[in-house]
Amino acid sequence: MSVPTVSVVIPAYNAAATIARAIDSCLAQTVPVSQVIVIDDGSRDGLAEIVRQYRPPVMLIRQTNSRTAAARNRGLDAATGDFIGFLDADDHWEPNKIERQLAIFAAHRQVSVVAGRFYCQTPGQSRTLNPSKADSWYDRPIRAAGPDAFMIGTLHWTGTVLVRRQAIEKLRFVSGLEPAEDRDMWIRLAAGNTVYLDSQPLATAVLEPCSLSRGSIEVDCTKMLEVIDRHAELLGLASRLFWTSYVRYRWAAMDPSPSTALPMLMRSVLSWPLPFAGMPAMKRLGRLKRLAVLLRQSMLHRNQPEGAA
Repeated sequence: MSVPTVSVVIPAYNAAATIARAIDSCLAQTVPVSQVIVIDDGSRDGLAEIVRQYRPPVMLIRQTNSRTAAARNRGLDAATGDFIGFLDADDHWEPNKIERQLAIFAAHRQVSVVAGRFYCQTPGQSRTLNPSKADSWYDRPIRAAGPDAFMIGTLHWTGTVLVRRQAIEKLRFVSGLEPAEDRDMWIRLAAGNTVYLDSQPLATAVLEPCSLSRGSIEVDCTKMLEVIDRHAELLGLASRLFWTSYVRYRWAAMDPSPSTALPMLMRSVLSWPLPFAGMPAMKRLGRLKRLAVLLRQSMLHRNQPEGAA
């Protein structure tokens, strides 16, 4: 029985400092991959020269700067593997990532997408396991619909995804949704396929501050609200309000300015005053605690003498 082939799609923009680590983690797999497709999205830092130093199965595609969705779509067009994996240029895989995920596909023939837990790492610091309180979704095939499919799609982190090519070859990432275009894709796949979330962490997300996928919380949350609107029929009214409120809370929780965070938090409470039951990373009384912090900061700002630094 032949070993399935795997293509890896890596969009990259000005990632010369990290691209070798990402590529090397693909080439170090205990089950070799057949393609490592690096899409240079108009880099100006010498990234292409680094990628050209590699031999096949590494290949380079260059395009004018068109952002992540277009880059991933170029990679999908070039992919020939039975399975397609995704990795960002600043992240990396565990050596057994592909071997373990192919074993899951072999054991569960109905599964079209495998993803799972991962590590997070700030450069220069030790990595930690990403938080999760949604253990009931892990280590079993899931065929979900409605709000459950939306939830499961949001639990797919791109660096862990391996998908059967036949399940994704007719789909495309939506340009203009960056940096939430990948979440939109995983929600669509979760709504139409059987998926499997593995509790064993198989990749590391390195939190580089200026990467393609990590930027302003305002942009990220604005685009995630667009994703929610795109999936309004899947969610239904109540779940749409729930998710809209949750994203606004996340925005308020990470916005350092009380003048913008406090109104956003109020909008969150007004649209969904109930607790965020079932959210994987939700802290107990999170909104109430954030409200107390923002009110304290706001009071300190008001009491600060005029002209003080």
